[in-house]
Amino acid sequence: MYPAILTIVIVGMLLGVGIFVLVELREGIAIQYTGTDNDAVLNGTTTWLNTTTLSDASKDDYLLLSVDSVTVFNGTSTTTATSPSHYNVSETTGVITWAPNLVADYNLGWANISSTYIYDRANTPEEAVNDTMEGLGDFSAWVAIIIVVIAAAIVLGVVLGSFGRSPRV
Repeated sequence: MYPAILTIVIVGMLLGVGIFVLVELREGIAIQYTGTDNDAVLNGTTTWLNTTTLSDASKDDYLLLSVDSVTVFNGTSTTTATSPSHYNVSETTGVITWAPNLVADYNLGWANISSTYIYDRANTPEEAVNDTMEGLGDFSAWVAIIIVVIAAAIVLGVVLGSFGRSPRV
C-alpha cells in the first residue's frame, strides 16, 4: 500500500513541477508582439461596465504581458492613463475596464492603447509547448480517478482478505 501512495504523490509532484516549468518556458521562448488599438471609445452613457477588448486578444492562447501606454483624449484635453487608478486589465482576455472617474472626465472620448503580448502562432515552439501543457492538464484530471480506483482496490483487498482467513478460536 505504501509504494502505491508514494507513487501517486511523486506523479502529482512531477506533473505540478512539469507544468510550471513549461509555463515559464513558453513565456521565455514566445515571440513578443506589440499591439496598437486606436480610437477605443469611452462611453459613460451605457448601463454596462465601460470596457475595451484589445483587438489582438482573440488570437490563440493570448497572454497580455503589459500595457505600455494609454493616452485618453476627448477633443479638448488629453491625459496619460495609468493603472490601477484609471483602468484595470485582464491578462488572459485582454479586456480593459475603465475607472468611473476616467469615464466621467473623458466621456465619449477616445483611448489609444499600446500593449505587449504573446500568443501561439501556428507552427512555432510556443505553440508546441502550450499543446504539451494542455495534454498534461488533460492527464492530470485522470490522476484523481486513478487515486480513487487504487483506494477502492486496497479496501476491496482488505475486505476480501478478511473473509479468506480461518477463524481464530
